[in-house]
This record gives sequence, C-alpha cells and structure tokens, in this order.
Amino acid sequence: MTFKVINKYLQENNRTFVAIRQDAPYTAFDRVLIGNRVNDSDEELIKAVLGQVATELNPAEGVKKLQEDLQTQAQEYETKLAEKDAKIAEVKAVADWAVLARVTDTDNPLDPTVFKRGLELVDLGQVGKTYKPQEIFTLVDPGHIEKFQEGQRVMVQVNEAFTYQGQTLEELASLDQNGKLGIWKWTEPKKEEPSSELNTQPIQ
Repeated sequence: MTFKVINKYLQENNRTFVAIRQDAPYTAFDRVLIGNRVNDSDEELIKAVLGQVATELNPAEGVKKLQEDLQTQAQEYETKLAEKDAKIAEVKAVADWAVLARVTDTDNPLDPTVFKRGLELVDLGQVGKTYKPQEIFTLVDPGHIEKFQEGQRVMVQVNEAFTYQGQTLEELASLDQNGKLGIWKWTEPKKEEPSSELNTQPIQ
C-alpha cells in the first residue's frame, strides 16, 4: 500500500488541506489537518491523514492512538524543557562568575551604578537552598543608605557547602570572619593623596 501526496495547501484558521492517492487498489483520501503542516514531509502528512481516517473508522483505536501521540509529545516537551533549563543554568553560571570576578577585584573597584546593576543580576538568597563552593547570592541591606547609587544589595560568596536559612547579614558576619563565606559590599575607593614635592633650594 503506497500513498502519494498529490496536493497540499494552507487554508484559513491555520489548517492544512492534504490529498493523498494510491494507485493499486485505487484509494483517495482528502483531509484537513490542524495547524500549518505544509512544510512537513510527505511521509508525515500521509501518516497524519491515514491516522485521521483510522480514527473515523475505528473511534476506540483512534482515541488510543491519540493518547499515545499525546504521551509522546509530552515526553518530547519535557526533554526540550530540560535542555532549555540546562542552557539557562549554563548562561547564569557564566554571568555569576563574571560578577564574582569583578566584584572581588578590589584593585579595580567598580563604578557604583555598575556594581548595583551587576548585583541585581544575581539571585537573592533562597531559604533552604544549599549553595556549592564558589556559588554566590545576594542579600538586601535595609539599613544601608545609598550615597553613590550603589544600591542596597550585598554579595555573599560561598567558600564551602552552605545552606542558607534566612540569616541576616549580621548573623552571617561570623561565617565571614572564619572564612566560610565572603561578604562583599561596595566601598568608596580611597582617594589618592597628591604626592608632595620637596621644596629644594639651590646651594649658595
């Protein structure tokens, strides 16, 4: 049983008309498929038309086939979603690394507005989440008053596995002191003192 697609075109309401024919014995089926299918392969279109015909002739079998197709689509969707989440996690890891590298580069302090924007890209600490070494999160310091548009966020760098339980910055200070965490706040760069030249007098 060999069918060929002899016609296909997109109709209104995003539906695709498909006509298939078979020479021996001569068989013709014309069906309208849901969605834009004009770019599908002939094999896929023939399969879709025959599936629709089978459903019309045997509703029970058609329902079973529909359930199988829906299950397959659901599995494919979950796979694609997992792949998308993995890609997002990769991009976020790179972004966090870039923020970590710049914020901790004390020899080249960030402009306060850039510091604020960078920390806004980092997730706030999630209660109950266990952070791995070198992961970062941010906390809001409500008592901090902005002077240079540096924001109120503070970056927390995890040096060893740490589960955040909603501690305040004050409560995390002891962990910062013993090296388990690193707490990074924006600080105003020290002003360089102008070098004073020695006043010298020519020898008389």
